[in-house]
Amino acid sequence: MLVCAQSDASARMLADRRATMATSVLEQYRIADFLNWHAQEALKLNPHFQRRAVWTRAAKVFLIDTILRRFPIPKVFMRTNVNIDTRATYREVVDGQQRLRTIIEFAADEWPLTARAGEFNGVTYSALPDEVKERFLTYPIAVEQLVNASDDDVLAMFARLNTYNVALSPAELRHAKYQGEFKWAVHEAATRWRTLWDDYGIVSVRQRLRMQEDALMAEMFGVALEGIQDGGRKALNVLYAKYDDRFPELDDVTRRVDDVAGFVDRTLKSVIVGTPLAKPPSFLLLFAALMHALHGMPAGTLGTALPPRDPEALADFDQTKANLVRLAAVLGAAANGGPLGAFVQATRENTRAAANRALRFPVFWRALLGEPL
Repeated sequence: MLVCAQSDASARMLADRRATMATSVLEQYRIADFLNWHAQEALKLNPHFQRRAVWTRAAKVFLIDTILRRFPIPKVFMRTNVNIDTRATYREVVDGQQRLRTIIEFAADEWPLTARAGEFNGVTYSALPDEVKERFLTYPIAVEQLVNASDDDVLAMFARLNTYNVALSPAELRHAKYQGEFKWAVHEAATRWRTLWDDYGIVSVRQRLRMQEDALMAEMFGVALEGIQDGGRKALNVLYAKYDDRFPELDDVTRRVDDVAGFVDRTLKSVIVGTPLAKPPSFLLLFAALMHALHGMPAGTLGTALPPRDPEALADFDQTKANLVRLAAVLGAAANGGPLGAFVQATRENTRAAANRALRFPVFWRALLGEPL
């Protein structure tokens, strides 16, 4: 009987615990709903759960542009408390506060959009055409409602969600951290030149899921800005940070990168696709050599070892292609002890180190000249 009584008591305790546990319900609301709740003071943006720094203006504009173009945004987590006596509902945002603050600020005409929003540059909410306002107000936002949840419930939920999250790659972390013109110029160029990933296979689909095309494009921008430098996560973080606040070279650098990428696509596809030249370490230095030939390039870590620009570069294009075909062949060979042996060995080592790149770059440069390698 005692065992039975203890079992009954345990069952009642478990039932009571389940009865008081918060429930999670996935709902969908329009932006107009959030604005109405805010106006009625029925929406609380709780800083207690704030997990990120305040957004920059560029990040805010990008969110509004995303909404106006009807692209999806992440869902919001909201704690909803219902008072059974007054029947009043109180909504408290626990994740997604920066998104909702941005939406509320824009709807209140607190700032205009910028060039990041394309044709909406300089426009405030009240100046939008009526059909665009309707598009904004009816935009749906997915909301995970945590009904009558305690702080412990919220923390436990996030702990469980984070258990299944994949750690962000360095490229994804940079994309999340930096919001200046450099980050967006790189990202847009990586999207604009998707033929390099889709058709040339320089970055695989799996790698693109972790934004590796942005990492390579950032190095291409770095070549135009600063010449041959160290590569890798640390060097790219420094590059993003350096040009995050101000990027006055935006138009000029973007033009030069586009020009070289266009030259590759028009003339070298047959030489690159399916060969070792389509591997990022070799493609980057080929890109650097072409940048130097077409526009010039800062000396970077090469210093006085950077070859002077040569009018013969690319003049005999048939020879250039023959040289690149040869480079692809020796890079693909199992072993090479000939005159290009040191080049091949360096390509198989730490290709991100500036010293390694300094050794390999002159070979790519010579391939552009009118003499056989």
